[in-house]
Order: sequence, then C-alpha cells, then structure tokens
Amino acid sequence: MKNLSIFVLLLSLAVFSGPSIQAQSARTALQWMELADRETDPQKAIGYYREVLKIQPDGLTAAEAYHGSAVVRSLPAVKAYREALEDVNQAIRRDEGPAKYYAQRAYIYIQLSEYERAARDYQQAINRAPSKADYYSGLSYCQTKHGRFDEAETTAQKGIDLNANSPYAYRNRGRARLRKGQVDVAIADFQTSLKLKHGQLFRVYCDLGEAYEQKGEPQQALKYYQQSLDIDPDFPDALVGKAQLEQKLKIGGKTGALPASNFNGRRVALVVGNSDYKNVNSLEGQPRNDAKAMQKRLTDLGFETMLVTDVTREGIDKTLLEFYKKAGKADVALVFYAGHGVQHRGENYLLPVDAQLKNPEDMDLQAISVTNLIDAIQKQEPRYCIIIIDACRDDPFSKPAGTAAPAQKDSPRSVRLSGVAGEQPRPVSQGGLSRGFKRIHVENSINNCYVALATAPGSTARNGPKENGYYTAALLAHLRRGRRIGDVFQDVRSEVIAQTQKNGFSQQPEYIDRTVEPLVL
Repeated sequence: MKNLSIFVLLLSLAVFSGPSIQAQSARTALQWMELADRETDPQKAIGYYREVLKIQPDGLTAAEAYHGSAVVRSLPAVKAYREALEDVNQAIRRDEGPAKYYAQRAYIYIQLSEYERAARDYQQAINRAPSKADYYSGLSYCQTKHGRFDEAETTAQKGIDLNANSPYAYRNRGRARLRKGQVDVAIADFQTSLKLKHGQLFRVYCDLGEAYEQKGEPQQALKYYQQSLDIDPDFPDALVGKAQLEQKLKIGGKTGALPASNFNGRRVALVVGNSDYKNVNSLEGQPRNDAKAMQKRLTDLGFETMLVTDVTREGIDKTLLEFYKKAGKADVALVFYAGHGVQHRGENYLLPVDAQLKNPEDMDLQAISVTNLIDAIQKQEPRYCIIIIDACRDDPFSKPAGTAAPAQKDSPRSVRLSGVAGEQPRPVSQGGLSRGFKRIHVENSINNCYVALATAPGSTARNGPKENGYYTAALLAHLRRGRRIGDVFQDVRSEVIAQTQKNGFSQQPEYIDRTVEPLVL
C-alpha cells in the first residue's frame, strides 16, 4: 500500500504540474537569453543562444535568439558571416517586424560585398523605423559603392536631417560628393565627421587624403594619409594612397621604381569565358577561346586554375564561393573574365549566360557586380589580387528584350537584342545612351589590388578577327614569366591600340593600379 500511495502521488504531480513545467521552461529560455546577451566570449554567447532555441525553437523569443546569434557571428573577432546570414534569415522568418533584423542583415551583406542586397534591407529597415538616422547612413554607403552618387547624397542628407550630430551621415555624404567631383564640400563633410568623433577616424583621414589628392594639393594629401596611418599603421587604403602619391612625387628617396616582389607562394586563378548566351547576342565562341587560352597560360605561370565556360548564375555563384576559399591567404589571386558586361544605374555587371534582364531591378539577381567581385576577393586577404575583364560595355535596357542575335567577327562585344520579327538587331548603345562601363573606384582592403579592363570607360571592347579578342590576344603575347605585371598591362594597352587602329577603330584598354608592391610573374 505504501508503494501504491507513492505511485499515486507521483502520478498526481505529473498530471497537475504541466503548466508549471512549461512556465519553468519559458523562464529558463529567458534566463539563457539574458546570459547570452551579457556574455563577452563570442563562442559561449552563441552556445547560450542555442540553449534558448532548444527550449523555444519558434516564436518571438526564438527570433530574438537567432538575431542575437547573428550579431555575435558578425563581430570583427568572429567574421562568420555566412552563418550569421542564416541566423538572421531564421529570425526574419519568425518575426518580420523588427527593423533591427533587416539592418543587421544589411550589415552582413556589406561584409559579404553584396551591396545591392544590403541597400534593399536598409530600405526595409527605414520603412519600419523611418526616424532611425543610422539606417539612412548605411543605405547611402551602399548607394555610393554602386555608383549612385546623387541618390547617396540625398539619402545621407535625410540622415543628417534626423540627427545632425551623426558623424557617419556626414562621412557618407562626403564620399558621395567626392565621387561626383565636388571636392570642397566633400572635405567640409569629412571635417565635420572628424569633429563629431567618427568611430573610425583613420578612415576619415584617408578620405581627406584622397580628397586633397583629387584637389591637386599633394602635400595636404600626404599629411592626411599619414594621420590615418598614425592611428592604424596597417590600413591598406592609406598605405596605398600614400605610397603611390610619394612615387608620383618621387619624394622620400623614391627616385626610381619600387623593388619588385616575386610572390612565389600559392597562386590561384579563376578563368571564366561566356559565349553562348541564351537571351542576348551570342559571342560566337570567342570568349570561350579566350578563357581556355588564359587557363593554359596561367597554369604555365604557376597558377592553380579553375576554368568555367558558358556558366549560369547559379553556376558562377557556386564557383565564386569555391574560389574565395582558395583565394584565402594566397600569394596571388587572379580572376579573368571574358564575355558580356553591362553598366546599369552606375554599377558595372558581368553577365552569366542565362541572364534574362527583363527587369532592370533584377540586375543584381541576374548578374555579377564588378564592385562586389573586387571587394569580395580582397576580403579573402590574398597578398595580391588581379581582376582582368575582357567584356562588352552596353546597357541592354534601352531597347525591349527580344531574341538573341549573333555577333560577328571584329564586331563590338555589345549586347544586342532584336524586337519585332524581321527587324535588324541594333546595339543598345544607340539612342543617346552613355556607353561603356562606368569608371571603377577601387577601395583597398589589402595592400595590392590591380584591375585591368579591355577598354576605357564609355567605350566598347571588340571581338578579334581570329580565335581571340584583341585584348586577350595581346595579353597572351605579353603575359610571360619574369615580367612585371604593370609592364605587361602597359604593353597590352599599346598593342591593342595599334592593332585596332589598323582595323579602322580605336580600343584603349585601362588598368587601375592600387598596389604597394610590384608583382613579378
């Protein structure tokens, strides 16, 4: 009987304590949350948030736990941005309301060099919290990265109107104005940002260095570059700016070329050749030929090469993620692209073969942003990165999209779309459009970044009369072991100009040297 009484008592507790046990679980989840929010060790904090999710996998508490975990994974000391992105996506799936979730995802996208997606999320955050000045500043930063300088200036101004004491809005307005060539008002904005104690003063001093260099006052520029380096001696943008300006001025004992470095450690390359486009004019196999020839040449130069041809957007996304892993801590990371490229709303894009481009607003979903690509490679921290783009240059949105039209030998590598049946396809650069890639601004997050383009801003590259394009043919002729990379691109430029002028037009390649150390192949 005694044992029976104990059994009945235990059964009664089990039956009548259900709500109490649930309450205890809810309190335990909140306790874990409080512990996680206070924890300074990132890995412990993430573990505590996981304990919350074991107890409350759904609902508002779970959303906050996922958001908290995303914040921790995004810290500079952690940099687990892909995992952070998944966390914040889980938070938004559980609660679409909080503006801070979208702002956090925007910050993560910036770290992943996906500025258009970041801009969309900052806009979502603004829609939910229109009085939050910092969100306008973040949106302005993204708009400047993608070349929409007027929009960026207007957006930053809204942030200033909401909070005149925000140093970040002034800096972002200054960056937009500087890119527009409005140097004096940009300098005033940077000075205001300094006075308001911007959280990263070395960046603002570097901005001032660039502004005074653009203004034609090199000594002032050098002073500000040095002030930036006094705060952060390893800040790449200031290191490169100061070194290159000193080289131009030939001061500080620098009377000749800098000594070259071999960079003989691990060299990795991604080679892309897109010819057979499904929805815009085919390039008749020439970019594919260019890519195969470049793969062979780079392999001969000691590069571990990845080759993809006629690749879709899904395919290039997967390939880029694989390449970014290879580029991490490499001596040299190189990307070569041959195929279609377009400019749209201030940003330059490379087109996968399945790009449809029916809606201009889908550009970042359909194509690869050149700015995103340059920044993403740099963030893998190779010692030296090189991006070579042999691409066409026109915006396809000036004419209705239609069926594909083939390209001819020795014709511009421009996107052409035919409309009415029987109508002759026309280059979409007609009709008063500004043709060509917009000028690229390289911001250094490593000390050595080189960008080479088949033609200058505002003009088109050409298919060559033989197997390769004019630019790649010249590159193959000069890309040899023992040569300095800067000399290679100078010689390529001269040869392309000479060869194209022989054929009745002029194609003038451009290269952007943002390096401290010359590279010997």
